Amino acid sequence: MSFLAYLTGMAFLIWIVLPLFKKDSTWVSLYMEVDELADKKQRVYGNIADLEFDFAMGRLSEEDFKRIRQSFLSEAGRVIERLESQKSSAFMERIQKDISNLGKKQKAKKSKKGSTQVYCIECGAENLPEAKFCMKCGKEMR
Repeated sequence: MSFLAYLTGMAFLIWIVLPLFKKDSTWVSLYMEVDELADKKQRVYGNIADLEFDFAMGRLSEEDFKRIRQSFLSEAGRVIERLESQKSSAFMERIQKDISNLGKKQKAKKSKKGSTQVYCIECGAENLPEAKFCMKCGKEMR
């Protein structure tokens, strides 16, 4: 019995770790880095909004406000620059490749009424051809 549990545990571990060694893992790392940069950009923008609120409430002097705001704007500029460099490099090439593959996966076929039905590439749900979003999962239809 314990041998079977050991074997099952090893199979599960291999199943978990195997995707990390696939050729496609660069896509995941690029996506995660861009996602983290987008989150950081939103945090910096939130900090700027909080700073402006504090200044409007009289909690900061004008000198401190200008100095801190400039540092936040500089940080936002660095984050946006990194985002743009990611978008213009291999990341954008990979996105274009994946988008072209997604278009191939989207199925369209004639229904009995003669109108074309479109299927969501995310969940496979049937949608109307004019639908902009999936009726089941809410993802944007392309």
